[in-house]
Amino acid sequence: MTKLTSLNDIPGFAGRLPELDGVRGCAILLVLVWHYLQNQIRADTGTSLAYLKQSLGLTWSGVDLFFALSGFLIAGILIDNREKPHYFKAFYARRMGRIFPLYYLNLALFLLFILTGLSQTNLLSPLYASTRDVPLWSYFTFTQNIFMALENSAGPNWLAVTWSLAVEEQFYLLFPLLIRFLPTSRLPLFFLWFIALAVYLKISVPGLSAYINTLWRADSLMAVALLAWLVRLPGFLEHCYRFRHGIAILFISSATGIWLLDINGYLRLGGAFTHLSLAAIYSLFILLALVSRNNLAGRLLRNPVLTWLGMISYGVYLLHTGVSRLVHTLIRNSAPSMSSWSDAGVTLLALGVTLLLAHVSYRWFERRFIRLGHSVSYG
Repeated sequence: MTKLTSLNDIPGFAGRLPELDGVRGCAILLVLVWHYLQNQIRADTGTSLAYLKQSLGLTWSGVDLFFALSGFLIAGILIDNREKPHYFKAFYARRMGRIFPLYYLNLALFLLFILTGLSQTNLLSPLYASTRDVPLWSYFTFTQNIFMALENSAGPNWLAVTWSLAVEEQFYLLFPLLIRFLPTSRLPLFFLWFIALAVYLKISVPGLSAYINTLWRADSLMAVALLAWLVRLPGFLEHCYRFRHGIAILFISSATGIWLLDINGYLRLGGAFTHLSLAAIYSLFILLALVSRNNLAGRLLRNPVLTWLGMISYGVYLLHTGVSRLVHTLIRNSAPSMSSWSDAGVTLLALGVTLLLAHVSYRWFERRFIRLGHSVSYG
């Protein structure tokens, strides 16, 4: 790549950019490390394992990276197609084709085991354990995050991770209207307004809401929407390409800085500026992916393992905690934890099962609905 003046100069951007699949792969890798390693390690204070656990503390931000990538891609798609005649129809058909089939299949299995009484068995009961009830109907309407915050509960273990899907689905209701009817030149002001609102809400109403409710998390989504707007300005990417090494240094130094803050206990979930800082850092990561196709960063992000993980990441995300609990209950009759090599072997088996199921799901189930959704053209 010798010249980069717009998105159209990035080969494959109109289709699927493998570097962004690599970014998505990094996001799901962080999620897996958080739930399968950091959360499961049991170690005495001062041991090497305890230091490893502490050093992996920031891997909880994998969801923030998912939000960043989603906000960037969705904002870009909507900006590019805002004048098209089938703007709403195509957008929602494609989102439904991507999100709904596996999500509602997962919910159907959850209900089936309740109706058949299997949810009360020793094997499955840990998946249904909950500190406080979240209304079952809320999962069908993608409002479970609201009730989770009200009840201060993640709900049944099986469905605990779905709060982030609720955030994204609620985001999809508002954002297309915003992009469609506001002048393009005024979009940054509204993005900044939502970012300020999110910070204000986190300060005013802290707690679980600050982590899992949509308006509280608007900073995570709108900061990268601002990036999507910027990269469509004439000359912006050309300047970024010219200073790509500086962007890489800035990303590495800021990522290292926030990691040091985390391991020293200065970051917290739902903190006033925690997620905005992460959104800024992950925006740099996405920008780096766009301007680094011909150097080391681009080659690393195009790694086949990372891009494969990115491709199956939705299935991995939905299934990974449930599979982990099932495998540990079946073999150890206990919650997922690691305090020995045999425990690590059980976790590794759970990881293998998760990846296999997610691959099968994408290859023979999800991909059919994705294609169906993409059969609806913007016009």
